[in-house]
Amino acid sequence: MRAVGGGGRYDTLVLKSSRQALATLHLTRLSVAIGAVADIWLVLILTKSDSDFVGISVYMIPWWSALLATAVVAICMCGFAASLNDTLDVRHDAAFHPNRPIPKGLVSMSHAAVVMVSCLLLALLAASFLGTWAVQIALLTAAIVLFYNTVGKFVPAVGIVSIGLLYATHMLIANIELTFTLPVWLVMTHVMICGISVYVLEGKRPKLSFRGWTGIVLGWIFWSGVILGGPYARTGSILPDGMSVFSLIWMVAAIVGFIVTIRWKIMHASSNRIAAEKIRRYGALWECIYAGAWLAALQLTFASLAMFGFALFAGITVMLVKETTGGSGKPLAWRM
Repeated sequence: MRAVGGGGRYDTLVLKSSRQALATLHLTRLSVAIGAVADIWLVLILTKSDSDFVGISVYMIPWWSALLATAVVAICMCGFAASLNDTLDVRHDAAFHPNRPIPKGLVSMSHAAVVMVSCLLLALLAASFLGTWAVQIALLTAAIVLFYNTVGKFVPAVGIVSIGLLYATHMLIANIELTFTLPVWLVMTHVMICGISVYVLEGKRPKLSFRGWTGIVLGWIFWSGVILGGPYARTGSILPDGMSVFSLIWMVAAIVGFIVTIRWKIMHASSNRIAAEKIRRYGALWECIYAGAWLAALQLTFASLAMFGFALFAGITVMLVKETTGGSGKPLAWRM
C-alpha cells in the first residue's frame, strides 16, 4: 500500500510539474518567438553572407554558435516581454482575461517575476556571445519593452509605433551596422499595420482619433527615414550590390500572399475578436515567409529553402502550442 501511495504521490508531482511547465509556456507566449527568431536569423544570414562585415564579431563566430545565440536572444526577449506584460496587467487580466495563467492561478506572481528576470538575463547572456554592440542593442530592446508597458500602451499612437520600433531594434541585435535595412523596415511596417488592425477589430479604448492616426503616420515616416536613410546615405541605394529591383517580385508575392490569406481568414471568422487573433497568429508566422522571400531574392537558395522549412515548422509548432496550453499565442507585439 505504501508503494502504491508513493507512486500516486509521484504521479501527482509529475502531473503538477507538467501543468506548471505548460502554464509557464503559456505565460511566456513562446509561439510568438517563432517570428522573432526568423527576423533575427535573417539579419544574421545577411551579415555572415557578406564579406563586407568581416570585421564584425558575428561574422567571425561559427554558424552553429551564432544561430543558437540569436535564437536564445529572440526567445528569451519574447519571454521577458510577455512575462512583464502579464505581471503588470494582473488586475486587468483578472477582470477581462481570467483564463490567462496568473489570474487563473496556474502561475504565481513570484514565479512570473522569476521567469521575467531569468528571460532577460539569458537574453543578455546570449547577446554577449555576439559582441558588445549586441548587448547594448538588446538592452535598448528591453528598454522599449519597458517603455511600452509603462507608457506606450496607454496612448494608442505611441504604443503602435513602439511595437514596430521594438521589432526593428530586435532585428539589429545581430548587426547594428547592417546596410540592407529594407527587410527591417518591412517588418516594422508589417507589425504596425497588424497592430492597427487588431486594435480596431477588438474595439480597444481609447479609439484611434484623427490625432492618433496622425501620430502613427508621422511616427512611421520618421522611423522609416531613420532605418532606410542611414544606409542610403552610406551606400546610395536601399538595395545591396548585385540585387536587381526585379528580384523584389519575391517580396511582392509574399505580401500579396499575406493579404489574401488574412482576407480569407477574416471572412471566415465568427467574430471580430477571432479575426484579430488570426491577424496576430498569421502576422507572426508570415515573418518567416518574408525572411525566406528576402533570401530567395538575394539568390541565397539553400538559406531560403531552410527558412521556408522553418516557416512550416513554425506553423505546426504554433498549432501544437495552442492546443497544448489551451490558448493562443499572441504573435503581435510580443504578447503586449
